Amino acid sequence: MMRNSARKLAAVASCIVVTVGGLTTGAVTANAAPQERSIPEAAAAACVSTQYVKPAGNFNYPAYFPGGRWLIASRSCGGIWLHPSSNRYVKVCLGYSDGVQCPSSYTYARANTWTKLASDVQYATRYKFQFQTDGRSSGWHHG
Repeated sequence: MMRNSARKLAAVASCIVVTVGGLTTGAVTANAAPQERSIPEAAAAACVSTQYVKPAGNFNYPAYFPGGRWLIASRSCGGIWLHPSSNRYVKVCLGYSDGVQCPSSYTYARANTWTKLASDVQYATRYKFQFQTDGRSSGWHHG
């Protein structure tokens, strides 16, 4: 009986280490070829994750583009990150006083993995996510 409990505890502990390790290591480049990415430890400490839900029938989060509500970049997040619950092609558009800048191509964001969509975003820069399809999407973001 003690042996079974020890094995179960070891299995749970290894799962926790793998999960935490997957969230805190790795390097990322914006608009890189599809690959698995994870948020670096330094960015994770400085960022607050916020849950999002983009309803079906809309390509943008938050809704409406270029008008409507915008998300605001934080002081020390090191970029804009997305962690969708399903695979998505997405780009991040940045809003400035003189207009909006969107990359020409979409980045593949793998389900349940942090993907960096923009680097070196200045504090208080407005941004929106633009998805390639209008299907429902949910997950987490920070920036």
